[in-house]
Amino acid sequence: MKVLYLGHYKEGTGWASASINAISAMERVGIDVVPRNIALTGLQYQVPENILELEKKPVAGAEYCIQHLLPHHLVGTDKFKKNIARFEGETLNIKMQPWAVHLQQMDEIWVPNSDSWSSLISDGIVVKGGLKVVPHPSDMSKFFGSASQQIEIPQADSTFKFYYIGDLNERKNLASVVKCFHSEFGTSDNVSLIIKVRKYGQSPSDTVSQVSNLCAAVKARLRIYKNDEHYAPEVVIADDLPDEGVKALHQYGDCFVCPSHGEAWSIPSFEAMAYGKTPICSNFGGPADFIDPQDKSTGTLVGGQLSICDCPDAAFPEILTGREIWFDPSELEIKKSMRYYYENRHAIDRQAGIKRAKDFSYESIGNKIREFLNG
Repeated sequence: MKVLYLGHYKEGTGWASASINAISAMERVGIDVVPRNIALTGLQYQVPENILELEKKPVAGAEYCIQHLLPHHLVGTDKFKKNIARFEGETLNIKMQPWAVHLQQMDEIWVPNSDSWSSLISDGIVVKGGLKVVPHPSDMSKFFGSASQQIEIPQADSTFKFYYIGDLNERKNLASVVKCFHSEFGTSDNVSLIIKVRKYGQSPSDTVSQVSNLCAAVKARLRIYKNDEHYAPEVVIADDLPDEGVKALHQYGDCFVCPSHGEAWSIPSFEAMAYGKTPICSNFGGPADFIDPQDKSTGTLVGGQLSICDCPDAAFPEILTGREIWFDPSELEIKKSMRYYYENRHAIDRQAGIKRAKDFSYESIGNKIREFLNG
């Protein structure tokens, strides 16, 4: 079989990484895949050499088309045996979005997690080939060996290090991470919080200032100490890190924290699990499909409740509106989970995460993709 794969894979985003991994998984299991980048912002980030080699192949003869695109870029066509949308939804109740119309021109819709599948069914999104769950694949080889570069943060080196990697926006719920950290831990606890963050279109220095102001505002509202120096340290990193730098940060940290309002998958959380760093995530979206709720060594799924989406900084004005639904994680459960991993750090099986992650290897998900294409 030959597959044309359309994606925004040169944008340097999580969406781009998901496309690169899907293409690589298909190549790994012998699927003849031809990738074509669809420019979104005009940015051109470096992509792996295997993707550049695959781009040299001609499109002619492709039997299937997978469009891993923002829905308003989807194109309905009858030129292929199957014309498939990979949809990366982060909220529920999208039936009032313009995106719902674009999705229904496709033959099949593939989503990365069970919550998205259930939501589209409830929304009445109907396509002739049906809806299927295709998780994000990952290259298992990256999780072995030490990073080629090291991270040293003097104020954090000797502490138990909670850490966050992600964008700076309302959906990621960083304010709750900071709030729970400072509410739970005091002067007698040897802890730190490392925040690796970026905001598109904003300089690293401005992003550091914005996060620092957010942390200061949280502490001012908590009113636990009169002086900021009595709070446990936060470290903000806003510079871009290469892949080896991200690997080094995962290996440097102790417990990953990302209880967001919604995730299609959450690549940083998945990678933290694979590195044995016990991610604390919301019981919603992607993490609910890869963290084992029966094994705290793979991470913790925090409970909460569904609520009206409230996201003033959405990347696109037509999505993440008040008609949609997202998840509000319980801050009390976040605090409890952070305390658990701090107190039980020596009891964690650091190999449990990589064992769980192997269910989402290139080989495993690549074979699932081939099965769905054939089916």
